[in-house]
Amino acid sequence: MNQDRNHNRVLDAIWGLDLDTLYCAQCRSVHLVSGGLAPEVCPVCFSSVTSVEAGNQSSGLRHEPPELIIPFQIDAQRARQALAGWLQASWLRPNEFNPELLSKRLRRYFLPLWLIDADVEAVWQAEMGYHYQAASFREHYQGGSWVSQQVEETRTRWEKRIGTLKRHYDNVAVPALEKHERWVSRLGGYDYRAYQPYSTSSIDASIIRVPDYAPDAAWMDAENAIDQIAARECMQAAGADQIRNWSMNATYTHLNWTQMLIPAYVTWYREGERYYPLWINGQNGHIDGVKLMSMSKAWLLAAAIGALAVLCFLLGAVLSIIGIGILLILLSLFSTATSGFGQHKTKP
Repeated sequence: MNQDRNHNRVLDAIWGLDLDTLYCAQCRSVHLVSGGLAPEVCPVCFSSVTSVEAGNQSSGLRHEPPELIIPFQIDAQRARQALAGWLQASWLRPNEFNPELLSKRLRRYFLPLWLIDADVEAVWQAEMGYHYQAASFREHYQGGSWVSQQVEETRTRWEKRIGTLKRHYDNVAVPALEKHERWVSRLGGYDYRAYQPYSTSSIDASIIRVPDYAPDAAWMDAENAIDQIAARECMQAAGADQIRNWSMNATYTHLNWTQMLIPAYVTWYREGERYYPLWINGQNGHIDGVKLMSMSKAWLLAAAIGALAVLCFLLGAVLSIIGIGILLILLSLFSTATSGFGQHKTKP
């Protein structure tokens, strides 16, 4: 326990805030929480079985704070309004699927990205494509004769090129979570260019996801990202319109890893024993989640409709019986009246 406290004191001093380290034994995710806002359930797996608790599982944490952060463009009030609007079209909602409770549970949440700086020296080769216009003629049958028409089309001339590259790259963003693509896809994507330097006020009262993808594991993604940037730069330097068959034999030195945080909001509701998360992109307001229909309310509605149908059937049957009875009485009266009228006429 003393070791955990000392570790948190180090984090507090470096990040500039009082931070709690929280570990979920169910999904093994680690979070930093500022402002004493320990979540009721794990923000990743929303397990109601495994509690989220402080522990000594934070040995993999890097001590340095993030270098950059994408600030919230959607404040909490706008997030609540967007959430209420998103819920309006929902029908037969579970009891917890309501704007008031979801807004009460709403938390600021940051997802991590790795940023890598590197010096790169490389020999590269590729085929550069240059567009040009070419005239050709097309024949078509018109008015009883063949007509020739000139058309312009864009063609590409490919040229092999070989060159060297010596560059320094700053803040190349690569995933820091194993399921990064799934998270970003659910949240509708981010503009990574809209960043600003990290400040302690920007993460106050927030839950911060700790990377589960170590730099060593993320290096292949980083190398591919740098490779793509280098290919674009070489294509531009060659004045080409396209590039293909690119390859680069590179040496990477002076690697420096830091983090960038991207913003979101998270809230949740429960139906039965299951938890259902709702996520809001803190930059553009995109909402992702399941609009669940309450099965208990659906069964009650179905039962009510069934009971109403039975009642209508019984009422129709009663009315039918009453109607037949009235009709028989009227026919009987009519028959009696007709019979009496006939007897009156034949009297001597």
